[in-house]
Amino acid sequence: MIGFVREVSGLVRGGEPFVLATVVESSGSTPRSSGAKMAVRGDGSIIGTVGGGLAEARACREAGKMLAESRPDGEARLMEVDMTQELAADSDMICGGGLTLLLELAGPDGGCARAYGELDSLLRAGRSALLRTRLAENGGLRAVEHLLEAGPTGGETPVFERDNGTVLLDEPFIPPAPLYIFGAGHVSRFTARVAAMVGFRTVVLDDRAEYANRERFPEADQVVVLPSFEGCCNSFRDDPEAFVVIVTRGHLHDRNVLAEALRTKARYVGMIGSSTKRNKIYASLLAGGFTQGEIDRCHSPIGLPIGGRTPEEIAVSIVGELIQVRAGKA
Repeated sequence: MIGFVREVSGLVRGGEPFVLATVVESSGSTPRSSGAKMAVRGDGSIIGTVGGGLAEARACREAGKMLAESRPDGEARLMEVDMTQELAADSDMICGGGLTLLLELAGPDGGCARAYGELDSLLRAGRSALLRTRLAENGGLRAVEHLLEAGPTGGETPVFERDNGTVLLDEPFIPPAPLYIFGAGHVSRFTARVAAMVGFRTVVLDDRAEYANRERFPEADQVVVLPSFEGCCNSFRDDPEAFVVIVTRGHLHDRNVLAEALRTKARYVGMIGSSTKRNKIYASLLAGGFTQGEIDRCHSPIGLPIGGRTPEEIAVSIVGELIQVRAGKA
């Protein structure tokens, strides 16, 4: 979902109107569960999906009408789609049940656009949020309020309620596992890019502003210029969901960052380098008071053994290992 929010926020920053489609109720063997989202643009292209097939086609047609008719910002309506076996067969889908979709016209300066812009900033910073959308029935449905609350969401699934002509949708947004990449060189650039594609909240950290910047890392959620690598892991020391990749420009920096990382509760710690380099760093850490058990937490050489040689290939091997750990397969 972080990728969807990021792309929609790009539309907001570009001043482009769109229609936001959200699955708010589902029953039977429908293809997408509540909370699935799609943004329909003026040219008919989409971001995200509400399941494809019949439901998505109908949502796109209705969204196109809303955009073409220049409706007022914030106009919203509920669309019911009956996914009976007969209709599903006509659309090459094997499913039954039904979907209720909320379609909302989002202008560049409207409440929905502002909410998604703020939501993007919160998720990039690793903060959870609850987005509450309230609608009042008046012939059709019109969105009257978007309220974004930062902090604990109270759950992980959307809650949809109807009461006396008022519709309320509460959507929790929880940032994905954070990946802290220490070093902003060539391998880091591609690692950050691939990691962002597969859903990590990616933070790049280096002590060189000429390397750690938005121009080199446009896909990263955060780019941090450190005064030094001392204390570099303090901000996530107690986070058991954190992933750490160490790819700095030199053995000494790698050693110092690894020492900091091993003092955290991070779920994954990996360091690039040959076995010879690794063993020298490990010997230094043992001499400095670390135990072998603590050092054994480190994945080094880093990445899956796929024979990668170029920065791009190495990045794929690293992120492959991150996915494996995230999925509990390693």
